[in-house]
Amino acid sequence: MDARDAGMIPYSDAGSLEVIVPDGDAAIRWSSHGYPSALARWHYHPQIEIHLIREGSGQLMAGDGLMPFEAGHVAMIGSNLPHNWLSDIIPGERLAHRDVLCHVRPQTLRLLASAFPETAGFEQVVRRASHALVLSGNSAHEAGGLLETMGEHDAARRVADLIAILTVFQQAPADEVRTVVTPGYNPQVAFGVEDDVNVAIAYISSHLDTVTLSDAAEAASMSVSTFSRFFKRVAGIGFADFVRRLRVGRACRLLTCTDLPIARIQRMSGYDNASNFNRRFRDETGMTPSQYRRAHAS
Repeated sequence: MDARDAGMIPYSDAGSLEVIVPDGDAAIRWSSHGYPSALARWHYHPQIEIHLIREGSGQLMAGDGLMPFEAGHVAMIGSNLPHNWLSDIIPGERLAHRDVLCHVRPQTLRLLASAFPETAGFEQVVRRASHALVLSGNSAHEAGGLLETMGEHDAARRVADLIAILTVFQQAPADEVRTVVTPGYNPQVAFGVEDDVNVAIAYISSHLDTVTLSDAAEAASMSVSTFSRFFKRVAGIGFADFVRRLRVGRACRLLTCTDLPIARIQRMSGYDNASNFNRRFRDETGMTPSQYRRAHAS
């Protein structure tokens, strides 16, 4: 599915601002796509987004926050908050059904609250979504199911689905809902630099086994010091930490989805030294690679 098929048309003069064209007779836009996809990039849009990951694992980038996700992950992304989901995939792999999402304008929810005072509590949910609101546990399972079945319903039924999903977010227990972005984050730090971020992410992802800071800086046409500061400021995480998380994520995927020897997985994940690989892997997962493979054996 390309951007036009999904009703999301990138505006060429606005970096990675995504202009989401709603159906003419509907306020809610529902869509789905796989990964990799032209739609899966660091971007932002005025609409509030509710997003389900159906398959795979990886890292959610939202504002200056970074958190791991697995299948069943559900998040609400606030208006104009830059975001992206990076999956841990084997080179050449495609996740055909990874993403399900819907978009709705903040104005629509304000109108809803003005017409139905019973929904006034959604206002706090929307405020928290400005820092990326993520569900877990039973709340994620319930909201994800509602979001997925929304695609089977007509426009009128989708309004009921949206209210039900927002209710799940509103009523989620404290231990099943969290925000990702730091309280003081200003999304304007990312405005106008989205293309640079996407170039850097694309280069890092496609050269994950060999990438260095100087390589990434050169790909982004910056000096090493400028790129290092830029990446930390916009992504909220240092280059080395970001690469380590992606490399360990790739190793986890290879350990669970292939029978490749651990020594080869180590090299494919960008580690020449076994002890360094084991140490970094344990730091991220709490287990050695061999323990991880045994724990996730089907």
